[in-house]
Amino acid sequence: MRILLVNHEFTITGASTILLRLADHLAASGHALAVLAFHKEDGPIRESYLARGIPVLERADVGGFDLVICNTAFTASVVLEAAPLVKTIWWVHEAETALRFLFANLPMLRAFEAAAAVVYDMPFQRDAVFRTFTYMLEPWKFHVIPCGVDIDDVPRGLQTVLPKRRPLRIVSVGTIEPRKRQEDLIRAVHALGNPEIECVICGLYYHLPEDALRIVQEAPERFLVISGLPGREPLAWLETADIFCLASGSETQAIAAYEAALLAKPLVLSELPAYAGIFSHGRNCLFFPAGDVAMLAHSLALLAANAALRERLGLAARETARRFSPAAFCAEFDALLARLAP
Repeated sequence: MRILLVNHEFTITGASTILLRLADHLAASGHALAVLAFHKEDGPIRESYLARGIPVLERADVGGFDLVICNTAFTASVVLEAAPLVKTIWWVHEAETALRFLFANLPMLRAFEAAAAVVYDMPFQRDAVFRTFTYMLEPWKFHVIPCGVDIDDVPRGLQTVLPKRRPLRIVSVGTIEPRKRQEDLIRAVHALGNPEIECVICGLYYHLPEDALRIVQEAPERFLVISGLPGREPLAWLETADIFCLASGSETQAIAAYEAALLAKPLVLSELPAYAGIFSHGRNCLFFPAGDVAMLAHSLALLAANAALRERLGLAARETARRFSPAAFCAEFDALLARLAP
């Protein structure tokens, strides 16, 4: 098929990286691809497409394609434009952030009806987050396809990955913005005051509150914030971690958590609907209530003091994450494409 991929943006975010991985599979399967960025903000993902020989379009006549795949909730307007002309998949990775966007742009809700298929990462998006808007639509339109996760290409020997300066390293990976709540991790590590712990936060930088920035700036030997790492380089930092923490206020499928799990790192996660039925407190992770810095600090202290617990939780997390293989993801997406084939 001739497939147009509509990317939200070309910066390195989880959603844009996942779409690029799907593009690799689709190209290897013989489909002819082109990509269009909805937002014109440039970034390294653009070069990744060009390096693969996939054309990057400034504008596109969707009528020249057999299928359009619109990535993220924020491409709803493209879904509405493309769907009357060509079969269109709307791939929604978000939860609460998508709700805020849709409530602020109510006409975009029609994209649920217009799309030939809607793909979610996790069941709670279909069954809870967006159910109010879709319960009267045909259920066969809505598909849950968890993203495949692998760590086969962890970069090794990178001089940019610093060796540990303290006995224990806590790593967090994710876009540095309010939804991810990295400030809670910074506050928790600061509150512990444990000189044996250092904290590394990797992700495209947008915002940290002033108090969290001040903590980082006043203790550079214990805190390191790294923005805009290329490609799979965050995996190399993940590999150096003793503990992985994601303090988000909202997630769907947090790819970095699954990557850390595949590396057998013990996980400290805010308790969110996205993890229900997958991660469980005391079995393969430690949960804390989102926004509760004191409980986050307690969880980190518990793991820091107990190497056996770190090992047990890390191994259990790895067994859980192995269920989310790239092969399973590609097979489910291929089945969907076969149903939509002209």
